[in-house]
Formats: sequence, C-alpha cells, structure tokens
Amino acid sequence: MASQPPFQTNFCSIFGSSFPKSTSDNIYTNTSTIQTAGLKLPVIDLSNLTSGEEFKRKRCVKQMVVAAKEWGFFQIVNHGIPKEVFEMMLVEEKKLFDRPFSSKVRESFSGLSKNSYRWGNPNASSPAQYSFSEAFHITLSEIPKFSEDGNNLRTIVETYVQEIARVAQLICEVLGKQVNVNSKYFENVYELKNSFLRLNKYHPRVFGSEVFGLVPHTDTSFLTILFQDQIGGLELKKNDQWISVKPCSEALTVNIGDMFQALSNGVYQSVRHRVISPVNMERLSIAFFVCPNLETEIEYFGHPKKYRRFSFRVYKEQSERDVKETGDKVGLSRFLN
Repeated sequence: MASQPPFQTNFCSIFGSSFPKSTSDNIYTNTSTIQTAGLKLPVIDLSNLTSGEEFKRKRCVKQMVVAAKEWGFFQIVNHGIPKEVFEMMLVEEKKLFDRPFSSKVRESFSGLSKNSYRWGNPNASSPAQYSFSEAFHITLSEIPKFSEDGNNLRTIVETYVQEIARVAQLICEVLGKQVNVNSKYFENVYELKNSFLRLNKYHPRVFGSEVFGLVPHTDTSFLTILFQDQIGGLELKKNDQWISVKPCSEALTVNIGDMFQALSNGVYQSVRHRVISPVNMERLSIAFFVCPNLETEIEYFGHPKKYRRFSFRVYKEQSERDVKETGDKVGLSRFLN
C-alpha cells in the first residue's frame, strides 16, 4: 500500500538480514504473555470524585493511589468525555495515516513540524528494538499552527486535547496531593505546551513472526492517558511477567510516567510496557502525555530523597543520548541519589 512505510526494506538495511518468516525464527526473547484473568487491571469510576458523596470520593482516591503504587496502570470509566469526541478523533487519525507515505515524510505535512511523523526505529541496535508502527507526535504548542486546508483536523484535535487535559488535571491533582507533590506542577495541564498527543498506527503482523508494534519502555511524562480501539496488544510488566491489557470500550487507560515516579519519591511506579503487533488487522490508539516545561525542576519535597533534583530538559537529553547509544532508555536509575 502507498500509505505504508517500507518496514521490511528498512529493517533489512539496518540489520543486513531478511526478516524472519515464521515464529520458529522469532528474533525476540522473553515475549511470553499471560492474560489478565486473575490479574485484573484496576478499573476506577471517576464520577465518584465529583458525586458529592464523601465516602465514594475517598474510596475512589484510595483505589487510584493503590493502583498507581502497585500497578502503575489503571483504567478509568465515567470520565465525562463524550463518545463522539473519540469517534471524530479516530476518523481524523485514520485520514492522516491513510495519506501516501511520500506525503507523510514530507516536511511540514499538514502543518505539522518536521519531526512529527515517525516510523520504525532508526536507533535500533538489535532486531528486538525495532518497532513496526508509525506515529504522529504533536505537541500542544504545534496545534495552533495546523494548516487550514479545508479539513477539521485542528478543531477536532483542540477539542480532544481540552477534554483529555481536563481529565488529566483531575487525576494529577488527586495523585499529587496524596504524596505531597507541590500543586504548582499541575496548575493548568492545558497550558503545559510541552505535553503532546501521539497518534499511533500498528500494522498487521504480515511477516509471520511475533513482532513489537512498540518496544518495551517507560514513559517520560508525568502521566499518560490512552484511548485505544478494541484490537488489543498493549502489555505491561508486573512481577517479571508480561500482562495483556484487555481493551474496554468505555475505558481510558492511565499510566504513571517517570516524572511522577520521581516526584513521588518512588511511591508511584512508572512501569515498562509494550505493544505486540496485531494479527491480520491494524490497531489505532491515541496517547496524551502530560509533560512539564523543559526548564521545570523535578524534585521530591521531603527526606530522604531517592532521586537528585534534575530538570525535564536534562532528563530528556540524557534519555535521548542513551537511546542513540544503546537503543534503550536508562531512565531514572541515572538520577538516583
């Protein structure tokens, strides 16, 4: 298809070998997955925070805190975002990805920045670090620059971000208060212009082997909120096992990022997660990453401090260097006291 990146050609040019043709040739290790039967991801009814009933609010806060500590992941329902907002975003996302590959790699495609469109992994140092997916990375500061070429992309993205930022603000404030995080970090999530949307498309497993749609990683953000279709493929690591996260049509998936783990002094967990490419169908998702401004200092206000103080800029630059040198992000272990 004209819209699909040349994954196979790119993969072979990096590693100098043909792509494995069967699961017996699988190049990946430790990919076995258990389902969530018996290990159910916490599902939290967000409406209990604003129901006016104090015991429901306290129970909801407790559930959220326990999930952030023990899982680093949870799902939320009754979040107040209209179904139509997600439906419209999916339509626009599909339109973007269905454009010809030659157009998507063009500078200033649809008014997006030069490095907005991404695919594969040019920094991969082994086949297991290669992602068979494509994405649009859109910071909040870029949205007003979208081209007005007769489509609804800018309006729909702005609406989506306003809605998802409202939910992110609520969750950040609740979780932050429980670990004495300075409220300044989350004063206005919508104004954190370094936050971004990542539109993801995972391609069908056409090569025959189990492959990563997105390699194992942690998020650099404070918090990430994911909307996904019903195809599945997201997995998280818990107790050294990969656990499949079953999609729920009414739920958003929330996970703790590295910045919140640092701010909470390691109380909340930023856990590794990955996406396994689907079989015989594509998978779409939209992730919203709540990120501080580049010069924001990340520091736990208490003692003893597990991590030394650092700026978001320093953390990002260190992570980018690590990825280029090793193919993976070292993360918070670089900043231990």
